[in-house]
Amino acid sequence: MTSSKQFRVSPTVLPSAMIALSALWFISAWVFDVANRNSKDGVFGAPIWALGVLVLIPFSTLIILTPCLLRARWEGEGRLRLFDYCGLVLGLSPFAFVLILIVLNLASR
Repeated sequence: MTSSKQFRVSPTVLPSAMIALSALWFISAWVFDVANRNSKDGVFGAPIWALGVLVLIPFSTLIILTPCLLRARWEGEGRLRLFDYCGLVLGLSPFAFVLILIVLNLASR
């Protein structure tokens, strides 16, 4: 039996993808907000792609890209670079943004 070759991605591509996905998430959050300003229920005014991006990007960053980046760096050099840290921070920033909104909402009650 032959073993299948693993698909390898350059470690510099992963933080770049995380930064790009984070920017796309914030753009879709802005579109969601603009589309729902006059909506009473807050869901039906937004396009479906904005809802999908708002849900899928943070979880794909957390579940797929973060472990891939950490594994690629640990197998290669063993250390994360500054660009990797920036990619991780910006890739996980949607979670921090939502957490801040939840805390502010709870504090205003």
